[in-house]
Amino acid sequence: MMRRSIWLSLALGLALAGARTSSATDYWDFSLNNDNGVTTKNQMYHGTSQQHDLQTNPGPVADQDWYFVPNFPGASYEAVIDSTSFPLDFQTDFQRLDFDATTVLQSSEEADVGYADFSRALRWQGSGATILTQFLRAQSSYCGVICGFGEQYHIRFYETTVAVPRFNNAGGQVTVLIVQNPTGWTRNIAGTVYFWSSAGTLLGNTTFSLAAKAALVLNTGTVPGVAGQSGTITIAHDGGYGNLAIKAVALEPATGFSFDPPGLYKPL
Repeated sequence: MMRRSIWLSLALGLALAGARTSSATDYWDFSLNNDNGVTTKNQMYHGTSQQHDLQTNPGPVADQDWYFVPNFPGASYEAVIDSTSFPLDFQTDFQRLDFDATTVLQSSEEADVGYADFSRALRWQGSGATILTQFLRAQSSYCGVICGFGEQYHIRFYETTVAVPRFNNAGGQVTVLIVQNPTGWTRNIAGTVYFWSSAGTLLGNTTFSLAAKAALVLNTGTVPGVAGQSGTITIAHDGGYGNLAIKAVALEPATGFSFDPPGLYKPL
């Protein structure tokens, strides 16, 4: 407790003096169009990986880091914060906001759900019928206007949509889709399976919710609009990047051949 009090007193003195010592890790704060609000030009894209800090801005004003993210219908996404330094704790300070930059849609969870640590994640499925812009916001309610340049974190962003390149419920074949949740999480992974024609027209969809180590075995011919059809599959979910194991199996009765296309995550 004594060491924390000394640290806070020192940090407050630096902030009130308007000190900005080495903060090269977060050059977004020094640009003419910084990342302190909705005018940020810092867009998250699949595979984006950045190092940031929450050092107090001159004033002193508590720093906030804003990111804008795309939301495509039928897609899913994950943003992960890790490598956090004391005293940052993003349990309630890492959030996803709607396009109005006011409505909080989601607050973060443990990166490994059920294992309490300082790594946090936001995972969600895109909603609506059109492409939307939303925001991520990272801040510190603990150190606020006395955060120093040592209050750093790492952020990564992924599109987590899974693609299955083939299903066929025509010509005597039936495709069975297998989705496994191999994690040990204390919450279910929820998702939506979308079936598309070869021309990209939505044929039908169905939802699932899988507990840890559970599996879905789905006869795709039972999904409304999908019987007698062929095409491709995409799966949106809130399980994060790489946390579902997926494949489709189709048997050709006449020849005995089977087709086993795997579910594919967008490569990094």
